[in-house]
Amino acid sequence: MSNVLPIKLPQYLVRLHMTYTKRGENDLRDVIAASRYYVREDAAYDNWNGGMSGHDVVLFLPLHELARIDVERQSEVASGIKDLLQKMGEAIEDEFFNNVSFELIDENDRECQKAVPFSQTPPVDPDTLSFWKPGLARVFISHRDAHKVEARLLSEALEDYGMSCFVAHDTIQPMSEWRAEIMKGLQTMEVMLIFLTDDFGESMWCHQEVGFALGKGVPIISLKLGHVDPPGFISHVQAQRGKIDNPFKAAADLFLLIGKALSQQERLQDVLIAAFVAAPSWTDARDRFDRMARQVTKLTSTQVEMIIAAFKSNNQLHGSIYLHNKNRRLLKFLERTTGREFEIDGKVIHEVKQDDDLPF
Repeated sequence: MSNVLPIKLPQYLVRLHMTYTKRGENDLRDVIAASRYYVREDAAYDNWNGGMSGHDVVLFLPLHELARIDVERQSEVASGIKDLLQKMGEAIEDEFFNNVSFELIDENDRECQKAVPFSQTPPVDPDTLSFWKPGLARVFISHRDAHKVEARLLSEALEDYGMSCFVAHDTIQPMSEWRAEIMKGLQTMEVMLIFLTDDFGESMWCHQEVGFALGKGVPIISLKLGHVDPPGFISHVQAQRGKIDNPFKAAADLFLLIGKALSQQERLQDVLIAAFVAAPSWTDARDRFDRMARQVTKLTSTQVEMIIAAFKSNNQLHGSIYLHNKNRRLLKFLERTTGREFEIDGKVIHEVKQDDDLPF
């Protein structure tokens, strides 16, 4: 599943900026403020305490800010930043900050292109927002108010594919200030889906939502439900044709496009596994398993444990004949993606330990 420290890094940088401000270390404060940060996840591994993943942090800086740090002191300053980040994240188990380095901003550098500018406003943690379902892909559906019912039906169909959808005025809880909730949805979305009806371009709010996604660099996908093509700066965006009265067909078609966007963000695998383990029926368990089995080629130990725990607790999984019969679909999937051997005893999946002792 997703690492925690890279998600919390923006909050840590805000605290780091405040720390340097209080200390009067203005050069370091300004360096943090001018930086773009990028995380090389799982750049190192430590066997201590059952195994820990280490992440490298790269701070991209403009030349005049990088020049504030003497070349001979760069390693020392970077090490000091790493130590402070590590102290902030010491409560996070099984992860650590392995290294911090400075690089000159280079718009041709792929990591620099993906780097995120520092902001003094701490980012919103999507796990704290009730309208996103844990583990699922966060899809913001931009739509006209007149079509919110159809947008909601599409969102329900997409949930079978591991997508948690934000549909304004439907997702928002009563008494919540709707503008603030929409902003939280926009700030934490992973994909924007445009419910492209012929009247879409007439809405100022829809244009602003699309502009937010463009500025944030979030993948944008259009479901074309009329005759109008994607407007303005998203005229080049790939559009999937659909029918407003057939959300299940639209969801199946959109899964391929959203899945492609999530694969680029290394999220599709997490999403498919999260959807499978939460299957609410035998039919869903079958369909979600098939989607997961087609896409996932290698499981982490955490993902294996997640599937095993869900099989034991979710009767729609351990009660599924499709998953556990003479075809051994679930066991074959686990064995193919781990290189290990498993067996099922009732509701419990066990790993079969190989005997390494050789007869002489």
